[in-house]
Amino acid sequence: MVRALEVQVLTRENIKPLNPTPHHLRNFKLSLMDQITFPIYVCTIFLYKADGSVKSYQISQRLKSSLSKTLTKFYPFAGRLKDDFSIVCNDQGAEYVEALANGFLSEYLQKPDQKLLRDFHPFKYAESSAAGIGDPMLRIQATFFKCGGLAIAVCTHHKLIDGSSVGTFVNSWTATARADSQSSSISNINKQVIPAFVAATFFPASESFVPLPFHNAPTEANRYVFDASKIDQLRAKVASASVPRPSRVEVLTALIWKCAKAASRSNLGYSRPSLSVHAMNVRAVAKPPLPENSVGNSVGYVTAQASGNEIETVQDLVLSLRKAKAEYSKKGLQTVLETKNLFHIPESLQDKFEKEEIDFYTFSSTVNFPFYELADFGWGKPVHVTISNYVISNLFVLMDTNDRKGIEVLAFLSPEDLALFERDQELLSFATVNPPVLDVSTSTGKNVSPVLRSTL
Repeated sequence: MVRALEVQVLTRENIKPLNPTPHHLRNFKLSLMDQITFPIYVCTIFLYKADGSVKSYQISQRLKSSLSKTLTKFYPFAGRLKDDFSIVCNDQGAEYVEALANGFLSEYLQKPDQKLLRDFHPFKYAESSAAGIGDPMLRIQATFFKCGGLAIAVCTHHKLIDGSSVGTFVNSWTATARADSQSSSISNINKQVIPAFVAATFFPASESFVPLPFHNAPTEANRYVFDASKIDQLRAKVASASVPRPSRVEVLTALIWKCAKAASRSNLGYSRPSLSVHAMNVRAVAKPPLPENSVGNSVGYVTAQASGNEIETVQDLVLSLRKAKAEYSKKGLQTVLETKNLFHIPESLQDKFEKEEIDFYTFSSTVNFPFYELADFGWGKPVHVTISNYVISNLFVLMDTNDRKGIEVLAFLSPEDLALFERDQELLSFATVNPPVLDVSTSTGKNVSPVLRSTL
């Protein structure tokens, strides 16, 4: 059994904005999508190799100083959720924790198991991810390894902050940190990392919003890596007259969905209806489009339905996904604004959905999002970026590998389903189960060697 690395908390404090928030900005209005979204924390962990040129106390000072400056621009992140309609921007600050891990970064990189990182969060995230009224909008933990490596957990309140918003924040924070270190000029802090708080204008809040259904469930996790050549093979195999050029994300999503359905069917002893829901950044498709640097939930959920046929192929599921995306592009956002509901469940399945008599899977993708490029504080790019989850089941997260060539999938399923899922031969013909993290800082591009145990 994998045991969490032992972590000792050294300090816990609130980092406040360097400059106080003006009075006229102190009542921040949520958007409809903010209202609807899960009241949970989403935690992204950035892992860095040791940099002998920067001492741990210098890292600590740079993180806190640059965070304080960044919060002046991202002032709602230093506030507290007041109710379903607003955040009070009282400059109470972001929670910031520093800790020491009794272990080496290489222990994780050799076998990236989420259980190792259970205590790398600023609160007991492995027990509950709930984020409620009065809780910090932003919680951060910087954990130093014995070897000099570093893990930075950025935990964001989902009632305001979606994945793109995390990227905008991290981009601004790291640019500020690099400028502070004089390793780059202040000109690096450009308009792209200045947040635009405009979501409530595009998606006005409503008294009659329908919150997303959410409950904790027993969950096990594993990681599957698809290298570029395997993805190309799968795309060629799945291509059809209907979808001649399926995307990388489409073919992997369809394959994973098919294998998850098979695992559920084997455990239940029968087939049942299956829906997959896909988080989609709607900034570019909104009319008019939202700016890329807009902060706030701007995510639509595309719902695709499987036929229930046991011989349904990956090709069939890709077509279902493509049709669902086309349908959403036509009227999905308008439907959200009219119904105040992010999920569209087919009427024929509504009763089974309410009784939890269907297989319901959620897919989220950060593929092509430049986390590795953005998250450089001045001591190098992260060697690995991951998203942690211990309580939400039937969730799949697709992320770039650190060489940006392949895709890794984090699978979160019930223990019973995961045991069958990870033995699926069709899945294993394209995926490698939890290989070591590639050390892309070397010229060979080969897997991390055990010798790194003494250097990471």
